Amino acid sequence: MAIRNPAKEIHVEFVMFEDVDGMEVFVNPERVIWVREYPNHTTVISCGRDDKFAVRLAPAQAVAVLGKTVR
Repeated sequence: MAIRNPAKEIHVEFVMFEDVDGMEVFVNPERVIWVREYPNHTTVISCGRDDKFAVRLAPAQAVAVLGKTVR
């Protein structure tokens, strides 16, 4: 996706996930702070204080989709 600006173009990458409610969620991989698994087989992805969502993927799968490596 490109944001048009008369001075310059800014390219922002988004990755699409389907949350546990079946809704599409688009995430900027650069904004992800943490990925955590919970006992009910859901993984929560956090992009900030109140910006979290749950998906039915293993944490390693979610991180791979985001194009990141695990440290």
